[in-house]
Amino acid sequence: MIILASDWLGLALLLSVFAWFAGRRWIALILPFAAMIAAFAVYVPTGSPRFTQPPAGRYTVVGADIEVDVAIYALLKGEDGVSRFYRLPYSTAQANALQEAKDGAGEGGQVTATIGEDGGARYDGPPPDAQGLPPKQAEQPAVQLP
Repeated sequence: MIILASDWLGLALLLSVFAWFAGRRWIALILPFAAMIAAFAVYVPTGSPRFTQPPAGRYTVVGADIEVDVAIYALLKGEDGVSRFYRLPYSTAQANALQEAKDGAGEGGQVTATIGEDGGARYDGPPPDAQGLPPKQAEQPAVQLP
């Protein structure tokens, strides 16, 4: 992403130099700023996580991806009904809490996240239902060697 942004800005500066020597001085001065605004306008809706922390409040976790020792990427739907993609800081406790809530919610269940003033998150979901599941059977090997 950085290389793409650097190339974009480099091209804008090259075009500005060309416009300067072509006698279009006002275009040469405006073009780098227009390129930066356009780059930001393209960056925001591309699915890249927001670079800010979510404001304090309750959210519905629409989807989440836990990358161990990197970050927790979460699509959070706020009370206003708008979903936003965030990169949350990783900690083992946060990752375990989110995974337990997702496991408890099942396939179509709903997990909620409460973001505190300090940026910490608490994940809530229904408790895991292990009561109605049949007992697990040990897997048999596909090939037996004598």
